[in-house]
Amino acid sequence: MAEAKKINPEQLKQVQELQGKLNQVLANIGNAEVVKGQMIENHAAIQAEWKELTSKLEEEYGSVNISLEDGSISDLPKEAVEEAEVVE
Repeated sequence: MAEAKKINPEQLKQVQELQGKLNQVLANIGNAEVVKGQMIENHAAIQAEWKELTSKLEEEYGSVNISLEDGSISDLPKEAVEEAEVVE
């Protein structure tokens, strides 16, 4: 039986290293996709909380601007109120 042809040990090492690197990159991409999915779910949950809170605040204070720095309230510009009414 004839001996099977083989690449030399250095070439085999290079092929194995590159295959390992490719596998690692693919695994990292898979992990990134999982994390991305979790972040999208988290974003949606936070948006739902935001909508609930802003609805409660709007019921209590009406359509106003709220300063994130100190919580002060100011009336919305007339144009913003008109645009909000059109969207609803």
